[in-house]
Amino acid sequence: MLQNPLKERLRRGDAVFGTIVSLPSPEIVEIVGVAGYDWVLLDTEHGPLTSETLQAMVRACRVAGVTPIARVPDHRPKQILQTLDVGCVGVMVPQIETPEQASMAVAATKYAPEGIRSLAGGTAASSWGAVELAAHVAASNAAVMNLLQIETGQGLEAVEQIAGVPGIDVLFIGPSDLSQSLGHPGRPDHPEVQAAIRRIIESGRRAGVAVGTLALTPDDVRTYHALGVTMFVDSATRLFLQAAGAQVTRLREAAASAGARARGRG
Repeated sequence: MLQNPLKERLRRGDAVFGTIVSLPSPEIVEIVGVAGYDWVLLDTEHGPLTSETLQAMVRACRVAGVTPIARVPDHRPKQILQTLDVGCVGVMVPQIETPEQASMAVAATKYAPEGIRSLAGGTAASSWGAVELAAHVAASNAAVMNLLQIETGQGLEAVEQIAGVPGIDVLFIGPSDLSQSLGHPGRPDHPEVQAAIRRIIESGRRAGVAVGTLALTPDDVRTYHALGVTMFVDSATRLFLQAAGAQVTRLREAAASAGARARGRG
């Protein structure tokens, strides 16, 4: 049956760390799990992931002992349903702007009587029917979590009402889209954007809802954790690019240094 230790850790106030994987590669998922991340965001909003590749990546998460959460393109229930049926135990829903959208997203993650998720017994989430259906319903409703993104000016203006919607697990800040929506594209460090981020954090704290955000550096974690953020995500592709760039620079420097020494001896 489905389990989600991440959900309990967030309830305790623990800091948890994930990375975004937007490429259709179970191997990348397995590597970041082995590296020690707590969760992986399988990004179907900004990446070319199909249901088939998503399901394979969820299996890789299980092998590596890392929690699979998928970001869907929008808050429609059928989008959410597909990611849950392949075995994800969390869904990140982008651009939530009203309490009504938030309520729909929450309901889509839960089976009746708690929600409206369509029930099928022969899915990867239910171990292909090996789990008795009523037990699967109870386990899934307990395990699955929702992460609702506040990343537009409209969502910001309604954030206090959104945070008060029953059943929300995480308010997740989208700093890039938020900066764009507030008129400062690519400047999440702008004072107006930072003020908006603090408003979202405070709204979540007052409502007793965990808050998450993008954190690309240890300084980001220190800053936002001190304000009450407990769920963090970085980018696997960005990490790969930075590590590869640093490595090739070091290799070129080593070759240049060795060549200079050889020429000096000659």
